[in-house]
Amino acid sequence: MNTTLCRALARLSLGAACALLPLAHAAAEPAKCRYAPIGKLPLRYSGPSLEITTQGIINGTPAELLVDSGASQTYLTRTGTERRGIRAYATGRRATGIGGMSAIYASIVNEFIVGPVRAGRSNMPVLGSFGYTPSYDGILGAPFLFQTDVEISLAAKELTFFVPENCGATFLGYWGGGISAVPLRRHNQNHMNPQFLVRINGKELEAMIDSGAAVSSITSHAARRLEIPFDTPGAARGGDLVGIGNYTTSRWYVTVKSFQLGDETVENAEMAVVDSGLNDVDVTLGADFLRAHRVLFAMSQTRLYFSYVGGEPFGQRRTLEPWVVAEAESGNADAQMTLAEAYAGGKLAPRDDARAYDWLEKAAKGGSAHANLLTGRHLVQRQDYAAAAPRLRTALDKLPAERDGALLLYVARVGSGQAELAKSELAATFARGDADEWPKPIADFYLGTLSADKLLAQAADDRKEGKERRCEALSAMGNWHRAHAQPDQAKALDAQLKTSCSE
Repeated sequence: MNTTLCRALARLSLGAACALLPLAHAAAEPAKCRYAPIGKLPLRYSGPSLEITTQGIINGTPAELLVDSGASQTYLTRTGTERRGIRAYATGRRATGIGGMSAIYASIVNEFIVGPVRAGRSNMPVLGSFGYTPSYDGILGAPFLFQTDVEISLAAKELTFFVPENCGATFLGYWGGGISAVPLRRHNQNHMNPQFLVRINGKELEAMIDSGAAVSSITSHAARRLEIPFDTPGAARGGDLVGIGNYTTSRWYVTVKSFQLGDETVENAEMAVVDSGLNDVDVTLGADFLRAHRVLFAMSQTRLYFSYVGGEPFGQRRTLEPWVVAEAESGNADAQMTLAEAYAGGKLAPRDDARAYDWLEKAAKGGSAHANLLTGRHLVQRQDYAAAAPRLRTALDKLPAERDGALLLYVARVGSGQAELAKSELAATFARGDADEWPKPIADFYLGTLSADKLLAQAADDRKEGKERRCEALSAMGNWHRAHAQPDQAKALDAQLKTSCSE
């Protein structure tokens, strides 16, 4: 292994020694410049939001990792730690994201491998909460991704790390014609994602590429500076965004007259305006932009190379986009669930309950954790407990930090005559979390260590989410009584739920 490649791997290895792994060498280049790939990562779409992920290894087991150039660090999730029995320790620190803030925990990992990167025993931070239970085990953030040159090609579903030798200012757009380059601007130790300039409606704005964002967006502050109306009566409102933290962020849709990056101009570009409160940059180019482009972050030259490869550069997921259909038809179970939701909702595609059901069943049988969770919940509601239990167990094997699903599994186990197994599974799940986390009081009620009155009192005590939690508690208590064949008590709780929780 030559010394340049070894040094590159050492930079990538999170502090570990240079790993003697087999490397893919580029074909011979002119003597003045050799651009050598030091490793490739296969990319796929996974989870309920079809996020860009890759495969790695944590403590000897396969790990799904979110490729997130917008993340300020490389993190584990509680899905990753709880699946492997890795203990998480409170640090008192917090991370800020699009959905608010999340507690950061500390953990010790014995092995972390991603492509050519191999790290031994090391400390890794853990994000405690999201607006959903993540299907991925960890997040590869900007400090990991941008230690050397990196290319992202979603058309080929590959991420490639490069090390230049004697390239200087040589043009590095090696893959064909129509390639443009723009200078990369500042990035600092707090946020390694490099920035660059774009023009919207002729005005210059700071931008970055965020592979963890589903769609491209403008901050509400930048939209106001550009005098783009977005929160007026009759404005097109998008679904709220979720991410780190337990809250949501408002989103609107706007059409900008022109978007310009280098030599590329997009007329009448539909983009989102996001009221996130995060003002690192004015414009975030997300996975929609990456699907339509091949990009190379030439960190060695502080330049961004890119070329248009086809498709809608700012697809906002407002329709059933062809790439989602292609993913579903190719067997991607998570995309099959997305297709099912599109047909069931009637917004992205004409409503078709039969097709929605068929795709949801394919997704569940294909192994989608969230599809199994959703179908398991529906079966519990129908009191088909025997059919619900295996679906929920499959979901929780992949989503061990999914607490609401654990409560549903308890109900399904009890209802199908497996009361002791129900207790042991539920106790083991909640033993892994914080003592005061919600919905642990519901689990305590199920396990007989908390009375109904105290459960409702604890639920209502939360200043921000008291009403919502009380409604969750009433619903959960009704499920408990139904599973224990106590229909009168369940009906009484249902009546309370209808009276106090219906909008």
